[in-house]
Amino acid sequence: MSFRKKFFACAAASAMILGLTACDEEQPISGGSNAASNAAPVASTTTQASTTIDENAALDMTDKENKVIDTSACPPSGNAGTVKYLGFYDITSDQKGTEQCLIFQSELYGGTIDYTSVPFGTAFYDKLANLIASDDSPDLVTKDAMLYPGNVTKNLFETLDDRFDLDSPLWCDMKDVVDSFSWQGKHYYYPHRTTTKYCLNYSKKTIADNDLTDPYDLYKNGEWTWDAWRELMIEFCDKSDDHVGVYFTNDTITSFIATTGTTMINVEPDGTISNNFLSADVSRAMTFMEGLCRDGLTYGKQWGDWVSPQVFSTCCDNLLFTTTEPEWTYIAATENQQNPTGVDNDIFDTVSEFSFVPFPRDPLADKYYTEFDTFGYLIPKGAKNIDGAVEFINLNRLYDTDPEIIAKVREDHVDPTKIYFEKGKYAGSERWQMKWGEHEYDLWREMCDPTKFTFVYEDAYGFNNEFYSDIGVLLMGVVERGESWAQTSAEFSPVADGVIAPFIS
Repeated sequence: MSFRKKFFACAAASAMILGLTACDEEQPISGGSNAASNAAPVASTTTQASTTIDENAALDMTDKENKVIDTSACPPSGNAGTVKYLGFYDITSDQKGTEQCLIFQSELYGGTIDYTSVPFGTAFYDKLANLIASDDSPDLVTKDAMLYPGNVTKNLFETLDDRFDLDSPLWCDMKDVVDSFSWQGKHYYYPHRTTTKYCLNYSKKTIADNDLTDPYDLYKNGEWTWDAWRELMIEFCDKSDDHVGVYFTNDTITSFIATTGTTMINVEPDGTISNNFLSADVSRAMTFMEGLCRDGLTYGKQWGDWVSPQVFSTCCDNLLFTTTEPEWTYIAATENQQNPTGVDNDIFDTVSEFSFVPFPRDPLADKYYTEFDTFGYLIPKGAKNIDGAVEFINLNRLYDTDPEIIAKVREDHVDPTKIYFEKGKYAGSERWQMKWGEHEYDLWREMCDPTKFTFVYEDAYGFNNEFYSDIGVLLMGVVERGESWAQTSAEFSPVADGVIAPFIS
């Protein structure tokens, strides 16, 4: 297995990243509080906690305080200027980056963010290409625009090798990650954090009500394997004809395949690309999926085509596992239960009944592998304010590595300070906040720890949207309809070869 697919040296700091990864409108921002730092210079910004917006309530609350960030490792210029950002969500109001944007737009950085909205998907790529062609390039796009190697090979992004020092204290712990996304000796993408991909989400109450072993206990005891997972679902489904073992999407199946340490397609920075659809490990994982479907353990659309975290919260007594992103699912499912319409019905200071575990370990693999993801930005070709964009990227890295902030964010998750509506319909009433269980929060962070897992990145979705869709049909045919992987993959592998061929130098 290549270094591209198995790197061990992700940062301790980046392994403890604090960014939130759920959908923009669906999860709360932790309550802000002073995170003092003794180093100078520092940036002080006003932050506020909030949950999903109630249109009948004023947004002003009583928890407005300053958060401080240490910028001594990369002092700001104070003249970052206007950075044009093209994206499908507004980073200035999204909890993953609101505070960073406030800092960037403070006097310390002297920056401004000019947001242009574009729909996600093909429209995003087309808009970016058209702006570049008309010499009106944005200065920043999220990594969603990248498509590795699809868009990286199209001269859409600036090379940044001379802009960042991977041997500096700020970036050295991300060196392996950054290098893994390079292309033929050039670096375009400097992700500022690693994060979890997908996992198995479940209700602790459902586990207890059905006298099942908690998957978390199996995981902590080193017993969380493919077979243990399958036996748990069989035990659950044997108790009722209404019970379902697991709900998969086409995206999340790749996280199960990744536990073998192999991906469907592997792209190397030197341009080497491998088609693994017919490999023994991928075939073994998908044959296992066939068995789950054949045994009646996989989802049959009882609750619709898409089981969102909110839907899961209402059917978790009959659905044992979903496979969506853990933090989003944990928060959104909990909010749906604890924060219904109307403040009088809110449930406060209660740790969620929901939990999650990583995908089970492949008993035949040499290590515990997990699929990971990253957050970060690229600078499009022809950007006019590259200096400002670089400052913003460095700021995000500073934010994710400040130990004071890392510690404070954990506290805000597991022991949030109460907040109250300041005015409006619910003036004086407590505002609901998510209260994380300590083991859930620490496991969420542990799932990005390179001492616990070996990280794997699936490159099959980095070519074009049509190929992405075709793979989804292939995978879901096995999981939903029990189609033979041996047969369908043999038919699909030549298609994959055709997609890969133009990218091989």
